[in-house]
Amino acid sequence: MEFTELTEKEFREFSSTHSLKNFMQTPEMAKMREKSGYVSYYVGVKKENEIIAATMMGARKTHFGYNEFYAPRGLLVDYENYELLYFFTQNLKKYIENKNGYTLRIDPYYITEEKDIDGNIVPGGINHQRGIENLKRTGFKKSNDIYQQFKYLFALSLNETKENIFKRIHTLPKRMIKKAEKNGIIIREANFEELRIVDELIKETSKREGFVARSLSYYEALYLNFSPRNEVKFMLGEIDVKEYKKRLEKKIQELSQKKPTEEIEKQLEKEHILLKEAEEMNVNQNGKFVISAGVFLLYGDELIYLFGGNKKEYLHLGSSYFMQWTMIQYGIENQFQKYNFYGIMGEPNKEDGVYQFKRGFDGYVEELIGDYELPISWYYYLQKLFSPLLHHK
Repeated sequence: MEFTELTEKEFREFSSTHSLKNFMQTPEMAKMREKSGYVSYYVGVKKENEIIAATMMGARKTHFGYNEFYAPRGLLVDYENYELLYFFTQNLKKYIENKNGYTLRIDPYYITEEKDIDGNIVPGGINHQRGIENLKRTGFKKSNDIYQQFKYLFALSLNETKENIFKRIHTLPKRMIKKAEKNGIIIREANFEELRIVDELIKETSKREGFVARSLSYYEALYLNFSPRNEVKFMLGEIDVKEYKKRLEKKIQELSQKKPTEEIEKQLEKEHILLKEAEEMNVNQNGKFVISAGVFLLYGDELIYLFGGNKKEYLHLGSSYFMQWTMIQYGIENQFQKYNFYGIMGEPNKEDGVYQFKRGFDGYVEELIGDYELPISWYYYLQKLFSPLLHHK
């Protein structure tokens, strides 16, 4: 076996076919991270001139000129092959040490054990304990720190017909999808100039829900790096206000012609409120009003829902649910194997609204193995010693 630097082309060809492939381990993501001050490296292991392990990693300077190395969602290696993993790890240590690095941090796209929709272990399912133990044996240490990537994900298999998947969607999402269709919600792709609308909706939602939103420049970088390969879609959910008002006016007219009852009066009051709401919508030049947005990555065999946002006052129109169902159907039609709803905040919790929203579409939980660190030099231990004091200060 031979440890070697790889060209971007070599790395792309290998990473795109590896079983642990993911969008974080791509040249496109490397270019985006370079905007944040990282220097990118592509390295791997060859056997008889064939790449058998690789990673993209970035380095950035910390205190005293030492470099922290990070391989987002790496390494791309067979963790159950201890000989290969050990060889790769030892050579990574030497390589990073030569570049004045003090640690390598990884958070592999590698699950612990197969789990169901509630996060329970599936008896007889996939179990990666051997790979995890091998990782520890090579010198990696489990990190107690929380870094950038989610440890828990929620996903849905797309290896079925649309009809079968829709049958398993829970009652509330199913009802909201039908409601969105009835209200004439349109899900369409945004262009580059409309990324500001995506940004505004996600920021509005982040303030309401308490999560940290990305910047407009981040979405623009995603678009510029991934759209040439058709690997990103920014979606908008909008309503044709004129048609929507017509439906409401028709419903009001129909109700007004019925014999007055307490129930009819309640329905009329509700429809009048909705009509007043519709009249206050600020339509665009096409007579549409945008009420939801979503950012989706299309990489390998999975379609990934990265970010979403919506206007709180129009949640009842069902656009967010309809957008998910639209993209699930797109995934099936384009032969993606997996719909990745992406992160949930921790272990499945019925009090977690994000988890409950995603769970409504059926699917399963993925618990990844989390963050690991490979000590490279004495500075790693010094940094660990003084880091709590610095954070406390």
